[in-house]
Amino acid sequence: MEEAEKAIRLYTEAIAGASTDAELFANRSIAHLAAGNRQEALEDASQATNLRPEWAKAQYRLGAAFLALYEPLAASAAFQKGLELEPGNAAMKLQAEQSRSQADYERQCMAVYRGLYQRDLVLKLRAVRQREIEDTMERQFKQGMAAPDWEMDDYGWRPTFFPAGKLRRLDKEAVLQDKRALTLYNFITALADLSYPKAALTQLQDAPYMLALEDGIRAALEEQPGAHMLMVGRGCALPALLSARAGAGRVTCVEGSRMLYYMSKQLLRENPDAPNAAGICLLDRPLQLIRVKGTEDNSDDRFSEIPNTADVLVLNLLDYSVLGPGMLNAIDEAAKLVKREARIVPGSVKVRAQLLDMRVTNVSGFDLSYLNRYRWGCAAEKVDLSRIPHTALSEPFEALHIDLQSRLFHLGQGLQHEAPPQWESKATIPVPVLHSGRCSAVGFWFELGLHADISISSSHLEGEGCRSMVWGQAVQYLDEMPAQKGTEILVTVRQDRGQVHFAAAAAGFGRPRHAHIPRWHFDMVLDTQRNAAYQAAIHRAIELKRAAGEEAIYVLDIGAGSGILSLMAARAGATHVTGAELCQHMCDVAAEAVVMNGYAAQCIMINRDVRRLYATKPPDGTQPDMEQKANLCIYEVFDSGLIGEGVLHMLLWAKEKLLTEDVVLVPSAATVYCQPIQLRCDNALGFRVEQANRWRWRPDYEGVELACNRHMWHALGPATEAMAFDFYEAVANMQPVELTISGKAFADGICNAVAFWFTLHLDEETELHTGPYIDKGPTWQQAVQHIPEVPLSDGEKYILTVKHDTYGLSFALQADPGASKAIVLAGKSHSAAASAVPLYDPIWKRLHDEVSKVNGELTKTVVQNPLEYRAIAMAAVQFGSRPHDLGLDVEQATAFCHRLMS
Repeated sequence: MEEAEKAIRLYTEAIAGASTDAELFANRSIAHLAAGNRQEALEDASQATNLRPEWAKAQYRLGAAFLALYEPLAASAAFQKGLELEPGNAAMKLQAEQSRSQADYERQCMAVYRGLYQRDLVLKLRAVRQREIEDTMERQFKQGMAAPDWEMDDYGWRPTFFPAGKLRRLDKEAVLQDKRALTLYNFITALADLSYPKAALTQLQDAPYMLALEDGIRAALEEQPGAHMLMVGRGCALPALLSARAGAGRVTCVEGSRMLYYMSKQLLRENPDAPNAAGICLLDRPLQLIRVKGTEDNSDDRFSEIPNTADVLVLNLLDYSVLGPGMLNAIDEAAKLVKREARIVPGSVKVRAQLLDMRVTNVSGFDLSYLNRYRWGCAAEKVDLSRIPHTALSEPFEALHIDLQSRLFHLGQGLQHEAPPQWESKATIPVPVLHSGRCSAVGFWFELGLHADISISSSHLEGEGCRSMVWGQAVQYLDEMPAQKGTEILVTVRQDRGQVHFAAAAAGFGRPRHAHIPRWHFDMVLDTQRNAAYQAAIHRAIELKRAAGEEAIYVLDIGAGSGILSLMAARAGATHVTGAELCQHMCDVAAEAVVMNGYAAQCIMINRDVRRLYATKPPDGTQPDMEQKANLCIYEVFDSGLIGEGVLHMLLWAKEKLLTEDVVLVPSAATVYCQPIQLRCDNALGFRVEQANRWRWRPDYEGVELACNRHMWHALGPATEAMAFDFYEAVANMQPVELTISGKAFADGICNAVAFWFTLHLDEETELHTGPYIDKGPTWQQAVQHIPEVPLSDGEKYILTVKHDTYGLSFALQADPGASKAIVLAGKSHSAAASAVPLYDPIWKRLHDEVSKVNGELTKTVVQNPLEYRAIAMAAVQFGSRPHDLGLDVEQATAFCHRLMS
C-alpha cells in the first residue's frame, strides 16, 4: 500500500510537468487500483484514452478500472476496443473474454430485473383499473339508494378453463341436474339447430366432396345392387338423391336436427321426378329412437321404425374437427339398424397433422408477444392454413387412422369395441423438427376413404389428393415450447368418440386460462397492410401538427384493442396518449404492451367505453379521465359493414366532450361501395336445390370472404359508390340517410344479396381498401345483406336503395317493372315465379326469434348479477371442455364458452 501511495505521488509530480503524457496517466491509474482508489483509477485511465485513443494499453487500463468498479458492460467494451487495436495481445484477449462473460450475465440480470419491474407495474395498473370499476359501481348503488345482494369480490370473479378438463369424461345426467346448466344446454342446442341448415347449404356447393361421395356410393351399390341404404348426417337430402339415382332399392334418411329435417324435406319435394325418389324415406328422430320393425314392442310412439335392416350405412357427419359431429357415436347407434356384413361409406378416416409456430412476436417494431397468452381454445379452431400466418416446424405426419368398416363389423358381430375406459386410442409419436422455432400449435386435417381408390381430403397442401372446398383445417393450441432443428418432439395423440386431442410431452396438459381473445383480434394485429397504413398516417398527422407550431400532441385512441395504434402514436412523438378500450382483457393486453415496450410514461389505457370518458369534470363530481382534450384522434372501430360497431356515436361524443376544435382525425373519411350479386345455389349434381337458399338469411348483414369463395357467387351489376362519410361531420353523420342508385345489370341471374365494402381514407395520401377485387389484409371481410329474390336480365335497369340508421347500412333492390323476367340459370330458362324463393324459412325465423329473446334475457342476467354469471360461466366452461359427452354441437358450445371468457 505504501509503495502504491509513493508511486501515486511520484506520478502526480511527473504529470504536473507533462500533463499530456498518456503513459503517465495510465501508470498512475494502475497505482490507484493497487491503492484501492477505483474511481481515481477510472479517471486516469479515461484521461489516458482521451490523450491517446489508439493506444491499446490505455484501453486495457480503462477496462481494468471498470472491472474494479463492477461495470462489466463498460469493461467489455474497453477490452474489445483494445483487442481491435492490438489483436495479438493475449492478456487483452483473456480479459475481453472474461469481461464479456460477466457482461452477458449482467445483461441477463438487468433484463430479468427490468421484466420484473415492468410486470409489477402492469399488475399495479391492472389493480388500479379494477378498483376504478368497483368505485364506479359503488357510486351508482349509492346514488340509486340500493344495495346489491352480492359482494364486490363476486363481481371480480372470472372463470378458469383447465386444459386437463378435456381429458375427464362428463356425466351428462349429473351435469344437467343443475337448472342453469339445463337452460344453457337447451339454449346451445337451439343455436346449433339454427346453424345446421346454412352449413348444409354450403356443403351442397362443395362439388369435389359431393362427387367423391357419389362415387363411393356407386361403388358400394355395385357390390350390392338395389341395397337398402341408411343415410345419417347433417343434410341428407342430396346424398339420398344421389343414392337413389345410383340404384339403391330404398334410402332411409335420419336427420336428428329439426331444421335440417325441414330443409331436407323441401329439397326432396323439389325433386319429385328424380330417379327412384319414391324410395326415399326421411325420418326426424335421432338414431337412438329408431328401430327395425318387429324387433321390439311397437307401443312406444317415441320410436320410428324402418321395415328391415339396411345393407349400406352412409355417413355425412364431418367437420373440420373430424369427430365433432358424432360420427363414431352414429356408427355405434346405427349398428343395430344394419346387417352384420353391411358396407359403410366412408370406410376409413386418416388424420394428418403438423407442428406449427403460430405466435405473435414483433409487429411493426413492437413486442406484442403478450397476446399469445390469450390465444387458446377449449376445442380445436377452424382455420384456413393457406391464409393464416404460421411457420411449419415439421413435415405432415399421420396422427390417427380409424377403420370405420372394421368398427361397424365388430359391432355387427356383437363384439365389444376394444378400447380403454377413457380413450379408444392413444399413441405417442416422435415428430422430427425440420425448422427451429417455438411450437405453439398442432394443425390437422383428414382424409376420407370412401372406397378402395376413392378419397377426399380437407388438406390445404398441394399433392394431397382430391380436396374439399369448405371443410378447412383445425388447429389445437399448445403451451409454447422450444423446437430445435434436428431434434424430435414427442406428440401424444388421444382419440375418444368425440375428439382428437394432441399433447406435447414437453408442454404437459397446458396451463389454466382465465381470459380469451377472439381470433379476429389476431387477424387485425397481423394485418401488415392495415398496420403500415395507420403507421404512415399517424406519423404524418403528428408531423403536420408539429409543423403548425403545436408542441404538445395529445392523442385519443378510441377502441384501443391491443394498443398497437397507441404505441405508434407514442413512437411518432405524441406527448400523451389516452387509450379507451371497453373489453377488460384487451385493455389488460394493451396496458401490458405499453409498459413492456417502454411507453408507460406516455400512454394510459382506460377500461371504459369512450362514451363514458370526460376531459372536464363529469356530472358525478369525480375527476376527469383526461387532463385535457386531445388534438389528434385515432380509431379503428369498424366492422365489415363500416359503422356496425357504433363508430358514428363514438365520434359524436368524442367531438363534443374529448377533442379540440382543430383535432386531426385518423381516418378522416370513408366511402362505401355496393354491388348486386347472386349468392345462390340452383343446381347440385343435376338436382334442383333452389329452396335451400331460404336458409341463408340472417337478420343482419354478415361478413363473407367473397374473394376466397368465388365458386359461390357472381356479380350481376357494377360496383357503385353507395354512401360517403366525412368523420369530421359528426353531427350530420348521426342523421339517418336514404339514397337511391340506378344501375344496369351486366349478366342474367337472380339477385338475392347485396355485397358492400368500404375504403378508409386515413388522410389525403393513405387509404385502406376492403373490396373483393383487390389484394387486402385479413382484418375485414366484405359485408353481405340477403334480400328478397329479384330476377335480373343482362342490360336490365334496376334501382338500389341504401340507407343507414347510424348503426348499420341496409339495401333494397327493385328491378325495372317493364323488363322481361325470363332468365337463364344452369342452361335452363326460368320465370320469376318459378325461381322465387322466400327470403327466409318461417319455421327457422320463429325459432330464431325465440332464441334471440332467450339470449337477451340471458345476457341481461349475467351482466346484472355476478352470481348468475358465475353459475352460467362454470357450466359454459364444462360444456366447452367436452361437448361431445353431452351431445352438444362442438362449435356452438366452444363459442359460448369463449364468449363468457372474452
